Amino acid sequence: MEYSELVKTLERLVSSPIYAVLGKLKEENVIFFSTNEGETNISAIINGRVVRLTKEPIAGASNPKPNLDFIPFTRDVEKGKEIHAVYAVNLKGEEYEIASPSVRIFGLGYDEKNIAFVGISQTEASLYVIENGKLSKLISNFYPFSFVTDVSDGYIIGFGNLKGNPKSQEIFIADLSGNLNVLTPKEGSSNIAYLIKDKKVYFISDYENLGESYWVYTYDIEAGTYKKIEFPEKDIYEFKPVELSYDPEDSLIIAKREGESRLFINGKLVSSPRGTITGATRVKDEIYFAHSSLTSPYKIYKMNRDGKLEVVVRSEFNEDFGDVEYVKLKSDDNVEVPTWVVKSKKGRETKVAVVYVHGGPWGEVDNSWNLFIAPLVYLGYHVVAPNFRGSTGYGSKFQLMDIGDPGGGDLRDVVKARDYATKLGEKVGIMGYSYGGYMTLLALGKEADKWDFGIAGAAVADWVEMYELSDSAFKNFIEILFAGKNLESMRDRSPITYVNNVKAPLCIIQSQNDTRTPLQPVLRYIQELHKAGKTFEAHIIPNMGHAIYKITDAIDILLPAILFLKKLYG
Repeated sequence: MEYSELVKTLERLVSSPIYAVLGKLKEENVIFFSTNEGETNISAIINGRVVRLTKEPIAGASNPKPNLDFIPFTRDVEKGKEIHAVYAVNLKGEEYEIASPSVRIFGLGYDEKNIAFVGISQTEASLYVIENGKLSKLISNFYPFSFVTDVSDGYIIGFGNLKGNPKSQEIFIADLSGNLNVLTPKEGSSNIAYLIKDKKVYFISDYENLGESYWVYTYDIEAGTYKKIEFPEKDIYEFKPVELSYDPEDSLIIAKREGESRLFINGKLVSSPRGTITGATRVKDEIYFAHSSLTSPYKIYKMNRDGKLEVVVRSEFNEDFGDVEYVKLKSDDNVEVPTWVVKSKKGRETKVAVVYVHGGPWGEVDNSWNLFIAPLVYLGYHVVAPNFRGSTGYGSKFQLMDIGDPGGGDLRDVVKARDYATKLGEKVGIMGYSYGGYMTLLALGKEADKWDFGIAGAAVADWVEMYELSDSAFKNFIEILFAGKNLESMRDRSPITYVNNVKAPLCIIQSQNDTRTPLQPVLRYIQELHKAGKTFEAHIIPNMGHAIYKITDAIDILLPAILFLKKLYG
């Protein structure tokens, strides 16, 4: 493929929009997140038409309230540094800037009078509230790795690491006077509060099946009691979900297991395509949901009362380019590693396989459209994507296995995926972004003989230096990951410690304004590569941060990677 054709192909694939149904606003208009028109935005389905509401890229959004006609959202106002301002947009597409607190914002909840969020500065986290347009700091010295999810009935709710145990998550409830209650149904359990309705907090928790699977519960604020949600239909129990979300207003459940999700109404299974559902809502007798798979881009479906499906928001890309397989690999210590394998239908000549390592580390590769995987497979490379220990989607016990051990057991899982990938390709490399970029650099240094190439985006090169440069939230993130401020372990698990061992050609892609995985330690890593005479190329993207807000951001990251592979293997 010629270079010009390669660029056009990449642009066409990356331009395929991402959709996630968020809910609905007043007059029952479906609200969804989209990257249509080349950038992140909030859109709506109004009178059967798709209408973009926000005008410029957004960073995040609240869950819409069906009794209101506006939705708050955040926007990065410092060229990718994730310093946010708070805005609102209504169904007419009228935007208003509400506050510009000059902090990183985690979570966003609102009602008709108030907007609340956790704001992160370099030195502290605080719980903020905007009441009738006036910004105030409700609680100072708040929990740095916590998230607001809803505001209602005079309360603000959220969740986070609140009791100092790196392997648990608790719920917080604050009133508008600043009184705070931190609670958990069981010490050591993982809990995510997401909705207040009739002075009951809805949350998902694993406290009855600790470490294995989640269910939905309520906490009665006035009575101080917990209650398990039961559903009249039994399909949901037979499905045995590991994770799920539940909307009591619409009686909709999205349940997930083995890297795929299904939709249920009051516990009854709804027919939907194989893959992953990203949000659903009910409008009168119709249900809208977003869906994709590893080889099928995002669409929004409408289901009528008879179960008939209609695509109402689609992608222009529609080609059969890969075969998907789900396997479970056994790591060296017998840990099962759920892994997605995507075999390119155009890759029989190149015979090159890429082990793709997801970010997080608390994330996953599921059976959904992936901005990094799809271009690789379409351009002829087979992809093996392991959900290493630490990944979400397989219960909190599996997710928490990398606490105190980043770059340890998870790296062994990735190496096991590499061994599997040798069945698909004569050449096997590793690629990842964020934590995946970190794992790429570490794998190339600690397991140097295993790899034919590496591509690292937004990587962590030195945990100690990153810790020194981080704001209060990401300092706390590192402390959670390493089970404390363990500088010796941070040094041992830093790629820069092993930089002289690197043998494979390496492509490094880093953004100038990244405040999560900052540029400075990566530049030092690059200098060490240069001094040691290693083969590498480095691409620094100006005026961009960690998050991808625009299609051009994605191309800036992916194009150097694709060109690097073409130079190596044609």
